[in-house]
Amino acid sequence: MSGFETRFGADDGAEHIRAAFYGFVGAHAAAVDGDAHIRTEIDGNGQQILVRLWSAEAMEAFVRGLATPGRRRRHE
Repeated sequence: MSGFETRFGADDGAEHIRAAFYGFVGAHAAAVDGDAHIRTEIDGNGQQILVRLWSAEAMEAFVRGLATPGRRRRHE
C-alpha cells in the first residue's frame, strides 16, 4: 500500500474525523491518484483512527481542514 498516513486519538472526535474523510475523498474523487483508507486501530496507546491518503498534498489539505486548537495527532 502506498500513500501518506496519520493517526488521531479516538478521543479527538472519531465521528467528525470519519465524516471529514468521506467528505474529503468524495470532493476530490476526480483527482484521487492512489490509496484512500480509514480504519480504527487499538494498540498500547488506546484506540486510534488511521487515515491514509494518496499524496502528501492531499494529507496536508485534509489535516488543515480538521485543524482546531488543541487537536492532537501523530504522523507516521
